Amino acid sequence: MNLFERFREFLGSQQTSSNQFTELSYIGHRRINQDFASHLFTPQGKLFVVADGLGGHEGGELASRYFCEALLIATKARLKQLNKQPEQTLVLLAETAATAMSDKILSDHPGINAHTTCAICWLSTDNKLTTLHIGDTRIYWFTRRHIIWQSRDHSVVQTLVDSGVIKQNQMGTHPTQNALTRSIAVGKAIKPSFKSHQTQLKKGDALLLCSDGFWEMISQNEIISLAKSRKPEQDLSRWIKTAIERAKPYSDNVTAQLYIL
Repeated sequence: MNLFERFREFLGSQQTSSNQFTELSYIGHRRINQDFASHLFTPQGKLFVVADGLGGHEGGELASRYFCEALLIATKARLKQLNKQPEQTLVLLAETAATAMSDKILSDHPGINAHTTCAICWLSTDNKLTTLHIGDTRIYWFTRRHIIWQSRDHSVVQTLVDSGVIKQNQMGTHPTQNALTRSIAVGKAIKPSFKSHQTQLKKGDALLLCSDGFWEMISQNEIISLAKSRKPEQDLSRWIKTAIERAKPYSDNVTAQLYIL
């Protein structure tokens, strides 16, 4: 039984908990959904992942799905190590998943130059957060009042923001928004950004992982409003539909995970 067969077997026993967590993905105005999201809730901690296959490359939907599937299986085998060395282990898991993704595509779909982004969070039982991302799929850690931390995109428009050419709120509509400086590609080593956050999440804090189809069209204040939600699935769905409406007639796939402590 290979890695991906084990994933399907594992999915049969995977259970998602309560109203603290919501995971949604909409196709938008695209022919296929190249986003993929998954999660793993265990007594040792919680793993969240969102991946966005690159639309300009054939097989983006395969890359995103294979990466997430492989990541969950690899994580399940290294839970103790994740809690002891979360930053180093999360990098190792991402590398393992990227290699498995690449091998699967080369074996089953030779000649496809597939790419994906990813955003990954590991939340330990004591609410310590470790993050890793590649590309422009984002992670937000926020409260009802402000954003505590957000990931920094690997993209051309991020370099324009960093150099003061444009403002952050102009990123989503900039002509070069889709130009990435890093991604997960078949046969290539990954270059992730990763961080072990020293401050614990507190009651009422929220995590959002989302593809660029979401954050391009949803403001920071609108994201912050999700921490106040009493009906997270309903409210997240409403903002996803808002993102699609604002971007029509060419809206991207839109995927988001929301966890409220």
